[in-house]
Amino acid sequence: MQRTGQNARRQTVGEHVNKEQNRQAAPESAGNTPAHVLLVEDDDVMREMLAEALHRNGYRVTECADVFQWLLTCVRLATTPPSEHGGNKYDIVVSDIRMPNISGLGVLRILKDISCADSCPPTVFITAFGDEQTHRTARELGAVAVLDKPFAIEDLIASVRAVTTS
Repeated sequence: MQRTGQNARRQTVGEHVNKEQNRQAAPESAGNTPAHVLLVEDDDVMREMLAEALHRNGYRVTECADVFQWLLTCVRLATTPPSEHGGNKYDIVVSDIRMPNISGLGVLRILKDISCADSCPPTVFITAFGDEQTHRTARELGAVAVLDKPFAIEDLIASVRAVTTS
């Protein structure tokens, strides 16, 4: 679906349909293309709202409803030369912590245990269950930020921008 006046590319993974959106003056990653966000959220309404907000702010977004795309992407980046995966990667992951099957924290633990964490993009977590221990564990596992729901969309955009423009 094309939306006039916007440049960011929106992709979905799994059972969702691909949607295209464009926006002028998109935030750029180091490669001078719009920064690419992997959005991992199992709640369809929340994922759609966050994706829309990221698009309005110029980001390319790939959405997925479970952590497996994130996990597989990081393993692929760590175990194959760039020529084999085309350098196609995400600039940042925004993920809910509490997910079906494996939590977001569990993904970071797995990636650390199999020595793939260094190949993965920085992670911003969102959670409705954020106590001090959860925040501490997320930071120890390498998350760059944890936002407690409900949070201001501006705070999420600021966290994403801080990572993708540095």
